[in-house]
Amino acid sequence: MTAVVRAERAFADRRRARRQRVLRRRVLRPAVVVAVLATLGGGAVWAAWSSPLLAVQTVTVKGTSRLSPADILAAARVPIGRSLLRLDPGRIRARVAALPAVRAVTVDRDWPHRLVITVTERSPVATVATTGGVELVDAAGVAFATAAQPPPGLLPLELGAAVPGAGDADAQAALAVWAELPQPLRRAVSGISAPSPVDVALRLVGRRTVIWGDPGEATRKLAVLRALMLTKASTYDVSTPDVPVTRP
Repeated sequence: MTAVVRAERAFADRRRARRQRVLRRRVLRPAVVVAVLATLGGGAVWAAWSSPLLAVQTVTVKGTSRLSPADILAAARVPIGRSLLRLDPGRIRARVAALPAVRAVTVDRDWPHRLVITVTERSPVATVATTGGVELVDAAGVAFATAAQPPPGLLPLELGAAVPGAGDADAQAALAVWAELPQPLRRAVSGISAPSPVDVALRLVGRRTVIWGDPGEATRKLAVLRALMLTKASTYDVSTPDVPVTRP
């Protein structure tokens, strides 16, 4: 074998070795990248899920007036120190919404360390007398608080049973009728009785009564009532609007 042949073979061996090294690097590089990314991703997940980096440090309560922030925090039971990612806003919202005075509530994460609970409280529009004072009732007919004396400007309700409790359906029917009344008629209403959900009656100033019946057919009943009230009477019965009745 001549020196030239040996040199050519050696050169070919070096080229082949270089190609193999390049191929190995090409194969290994993606694996190394994947391993690095997996390590970084795992670290990020751990940091977000378990480390203090996103831990709840403060809870802010907004929208309270009748309730106190302490009332909301006690109901919410937010675990301070837990990662925001591990909190269940739906469960927190449900616990706060269970408070009778709460009409609506939202729970929002404020990264990186705060939870914000925003409450919309119920507003009273009516009262129901009890032996110890009055129950306050909102526009949906929900009794949510008690008071020693009826606040001024609220509508007195007389129901067939106590609220909250068996009289809830009565209150809801009474307030459903109230919601349909035009303002001029509302101003003449001094109270509403609802011994059952289908026996709603309006007490008007001047010792007049409107027998309304159930909350249905409100538009028809209002039209009939307008016509009936052109005649002086003590009772206007529109519970069956096709057969209205007046009593002197």
